[in-house]
Amino acid sequence: MKYFRYLIVSMLLLTGAVVISSCSDDEVVEICNDGIDNDNDGFTDCDDNDCMDDALCDVEICNDGIDNDNDGFTDCDDNDCVNDPGC
Repeated sequence: MKYFRYLIVSMLLLTGAVVISSCSDDEVVEICNDGIDNDNDGFTDCDDNDCMDDALCDVEICNDGIDNDNDGFTDCDDNDCVNDPGC
C-alpha cells in the first residue's frame, strides 16, 4: 500500500511537471526598452528585428555607439544628433 501511494504521488508530480513545462512554449515577445533579450534570439531591444517598427527605436541616442534609428549613421555622425551638446 505504501508503494502504491508513492507511485500515485510520483505520477501526480510528473503530470504537474509536464503541465508546467508545456506553459513555457508560449511565444515570448521582445520588450524594446528593458535591456533584456526577452525572446532569447541574441539581440536586445532596438537591435532586435522584432523592435524594428517600435516607436522607441526611431530615436538616435547620441552617445552609445549604436545606430539606434537604423539610418546608417551612428551617434554624432547622425543628423538627429546635430544639436546634441556632446557633439
